[in-house]
Amino acid sequence: MIARRGRLGGPATWLLAAALAASGTARNAAAQSARGTFFQSDSVLAVTLRTDLRTLLRDRDTVNSEWRAATLTYVGPDSAVTVPLRVRTRGLYRLKNCEFPPIRLRFVQNEVRGTLWDDLRRPKLVTHCENQDNYEQNLLQEYAIYRVFRLFTPVSFGARLLRVTYEDSAGGARPVTRYGIVTEDPERLAERLGGTLVDSAGIRINRLQQSNAVLLSVFQFFIANTDWAMAFLHNIALVRMADGLHGVPFDFDWTGVINARYARPNPVTHLSSVRVRLYRGLCLPQDRFEPVLARFEALRDSIAAVYRAVPGLEPSVVERTLRYYDEFYRAIADRTRFFRREIEPNCGA
Repeated sequence: MIARRGRLGGPATWLLAAALAASGTARNAAAQSARGTFFQSDSVLAVTLRTDLRTLLRDRDTVNSEWRAATLTYVGPDSAVTVPLRVRTRGLYRLKNCEFPPIRLRFVQNEVRGTLWDDLRRPKLVTHCENQDNYEQNLLQEYAIYRVFRLFTPVSFGARLLRVTYEDSAGGARPVTRYGIVTEDPERLAERLGGTLVDSAGIRINRLQQSNAVLLSVFQFFIANTDWAMAFLHNIALVRMADGLHGVPFDFDWTGVINARYARPNPVTHLSSVRVRLYRGLCLPQDRFEPVLARFEALRDSIAAVYRAVPGLEPSVVERTLRYYDEFYRAIADRTRFFRREIEPNCGA
């Protein structure tokens, strides 16, 4: 729709236990050679996160949440690997409203050297919100959006799908196994891109490098996302690169394409539903949009392939999503009509 306006650990845990019994936590040269490849893989990584789970999940302080000791265990090339880390809750809406809020991970370099986590420092762990299958489907859809955006540009956050078994070190809660997403921390993103992270609010979208600004604007329209604001750096990271400023989007759970139960449109838009698309991006002449719209058309089959390759994502959800994207493709088929009805009246909103 387009706006018109003037439970238990399961097999993963058994596998980890067998590997632990076999050879402990050795870290060999093969593990060291994996440095820097964490987000390059699209395979699902099975891990066990062990911490004082009940205490962690009760921490809902949006400003001063406490860092808590934890361990992460995964199967390495020859053995199981356990690394220490610290974790804390994070977020805004999901922190206050979800049974299982998002988590921030913090690694110390000397303690993870030679492991898969070698290049990670303070990445986010996106969780399932509620211990229900439909919320897990939402998470898998969000993972797909990260992967889709990367089809368009390397100036995008890395995202890796995990199968996480959460174990309570205090023994007060039963283990839970669900999918999760680890996303690249902004400092590492900027470093990978050879740029500098900018943490200055008030920068308007017309200050961005132009092709980046157009892609960002159209992509947010494509997924029906109104939960972003360039000037406030809301769900946007800003990286200064050799060719100018680049905006990099993240946090897609309020998008219309996912249509989570709790999602609402941005109040300033006065939209009736998150499913309604509204262009809120850069104002430019029509010809400046053509390369980006042509890229969307060229990647149409690749986008579908991303969704069909996501483990655990139900076929009915995939097909519903692709039908929603079909609406976008029908709209852009007539470029002039699309520009006059969607972009021109709404740009800069």
